[in-house]
Amino acid sequence: MKTKRMVTLALMIAISVAIHYLESLIPDITPVPGFKLGLSNIVSLFVLYYYGGISFIFVTLVRVLLAGLISTGFSVSFFMSLSGAVLSIVISLLLYYGLKTSIFSLSITSALFHAIGQLIAYALFFMTPYIFVYLSVLGPLSMLTGLLSAVLVRQLIIRIPYSLLSEEKKRRC
Repeated sequence: MKTKRMVTLALMIAISVAIHYLESLIPDITPVPGFKLGLSNIVSLFVLYYYGGISFIFVTLVRVLLAGLISTGFSVSFFMSLSGAVLSIVISLLLYYGLKTSIFSLSITSALFHAIGQLIAYALFFMTPYIFVYLSVLGPLSMLTGLLSAVLVRQLIIRIPYSLLSEEKKRRC
């Protein structure tokens, strides 16, 4: 069972990195610099709801690391992505385990805090607190993409055969 889980999580990471790469090929759909849809977060959210918190942390951080290596190296954008992911992970786990909110609340809040984490990293790198004004534009857009991610993840969870989901839940208990 452990091998099956490891292979599945490796596949999730590969899918997530592939989605991240494909998303980088999409031309900017908004005039907002640096805004992305965050479609690879769909995989991370799915892993949180299907495999739990530890697997969620693992998949998210490995995806950020691999995507950074593939696209930008360890530049400022990597550290912005990493700080956004870490803040998003913390908020997601608090909402999932602590408040037990819906997938919609979790995804929207997580997307917003991902943007806040990125802006914190930018402010620290360039010593400019004025970047937080950008949150007035980036915040609503992030929340909208968080809603889109939640809708897609909810559909994935609904369509998974219940026998697979119950088998995984039994294993975790």
